[in-house]
Amino acid sequence: MAILRHAPLLRQFLAVVREGSLSGAANTLALTQPALTKSIQRLEAELGVKLFERLPRGIALTKHGQALLPHAQRIDAECRIADMELQAFGAGQAGRIKIGAGEFFGATFVPRAIAALRERYPQLGFELHSGLTELNYPRLLAGELDLHFGTLPQVEALPDFLIATPLLKVRSRVIAGAQHPLVRKKKNVTPADLACYPWAVLHHDRELIKRLFAVLDQAGERKVGVSVELTSLAGLVQLLQAGPYLACFPEGLPMLQPQLGLAILAYPKPIWQHLAGVVMHRSLARYAPACELVEHVQRAAAALARDVA
Repeated sequence: MAILRHAPLLRQFLAVVREGSLSGAANTLALTQPALTKSIQRLEAELGVKLFERLPRGIALTKHGQALLPHAQRIDAECRIADMELQAFGAGQAGRIKIGAGEFFGATFVPRAIAALRERYPQLGFELHSGLTELNYPRLLAGELDLHFGTLPQVEALPDFLIATPLLKVRSRVIAGAQHPLVRKKKNVTPADLACYPWAVLHHDRELIKRLFAVLDQAGERKVGVSVELTSLAGLVQLLQAGPYLACFPEGLPMLQPQLGLAILAYPKPIWQHLAGVVMHRSLARYAPACELVEHVQRAAAALARDVA
């Protein structure tokens, strides 16, 4: 089967997977359920395998459906990128770029880059999905995202259809509200000081929490007490402003957004250092708006690196 000729059928297959039922997918696609059923049956006939099995509640992928899924997701992503690229030769840049971003990039560089591109390409749409790399990288592999800004994925090798570009060495430091007693201390903040105050963490950032505990363990201090776990960066900022909490975050945040009322403590070393950058579908390297988006973020990251050096 020349599978690319059946991209519409693959899109319908993906809709069924996302919705978990033929009726839900039919509503999403604005089709009747019998029409969608025929499409799935046609795809199964072309492939010579069953893709779904019926359950008491809904349907599930067979082993053949599970094997097809990642290929269908990437084909759908490549077709969408190709559509955007081809439209650029006609009515102008249009379509929708699906961007993933870690908490730091998503709160700083990426929104500003989107705003700059919006002026240049008014017909172009954007989606910004905040999330750590361990959450967004699988979505990138599946074709649900076009590119992701954040910690570079810890994998031996990227698939051929992805490319990675380092942008910034991120140093995560201890931060607090500008009026926190340890901010006023100005210098010589010790592990013992850090262990005396309640901590707030973004609950999904397990790697950073693990490294924070390791730093204090090595210094002979008890593990910090995590008093509040949040899913929102905005909520974390409000908490730091309102109480004696400590948190750990890339040092660029207070510098880039001083209006947040945050400050970096005079603790002598970062809690964690790692490379961050962008991972994107290779096809986007030919698409001018995506390249300009990366260039905007790259320039901003370089400027921050100079400021904190």
